[in-house]
Amino acid sequence: MIREASGEQLNALRTTDPFYTRILSLYESYGGGYDFVGFWVQETDGDIVSAISRFEDKFSLYLTEKSDLEEVAAFLRFQGAVAIMADDRFQLDTEAGQAITGQVLRYTGEHYNSDLELYSPEIKPLYALLQSCESEIFRVPEYMSFLSDVTHRRNRGKSTILGTNADGTIASAVMTVSETEEAAILGAVATHPDYRRRGLSRELVRTLASRIKEQGREVYVFSASDANTRFYQNSGFEIVAGFREYIQPSLRGEGVTVKVTEGLNK
Repeated sequence: MIREASGEQLNALRTTDPFYTRILSLYESYGGGYDFVGFWVQETDGDIVSAISRFEDKFSLYLTEKSDLEEVAAFLRFQGAVAIMADDRFQLDTEAGQAITGQVLRYTGEHYNSDLELYSPEIKPLYALLQSCESEIFRVPEYMSFLSDVTHRRNRGKSTILGTNADGTIASAVMTVSETEEAAILGAVATHPDYRRRGLSRELVRTLASRIKEQGREVYVFSASDANTRFYQNSGFEIVAGFREYIQPSLRGEGVTVKVTEGLNK
């Protein structure tokens, strides 16, 4: 049975699983007091076997071998899910016209601290940097939405931003898009086109991942392209899982799968 989740139920799971990390971090950022977020659990014989979160019309799933996938799929259809992110071990019968697949990687590298001068940039220049990196597969959300969400998460310790300057302007940055006491997910890794091929992104990614790992937490990243996966593997990450994102047909080409505040790097 799927029912609305309480904070106690979500916190009872306490795992470093990256899909669960997305859900719990969202809950710890917003709780249940906003109409654009929602949280549910699926129970079987009194045990929680699945967790579901909604941010606007995009859903994240934490599934287990005991999950009732038919019930989950029916629930998502009823909710009008536009995008659904889940572990690719589990096949969902959805009405999606497109399924994007990718890799989940975990940082296993040694401690690293960059010699670059690093700082925590303000959101407006970070947004401008992300805009400079837009492409068909990397879209940035509308500014006020981005500002509101990232500020909210940042103020609650659920997003950390690390950047470096060149010639007096922000040249490269990386941020965590989800954080819990057990794990963090990196996203929005970007370097301005004028400053690429200098190793800036790798310096930032390795440094931030090392800092989080030293706190005793796992560090993950979601990658939906072979080039990005190779980049992360060369930066100390290893593949630990796969993901599948189901997209409704009407949303093709609208960039909904690359909203940077949800952690996809493409």
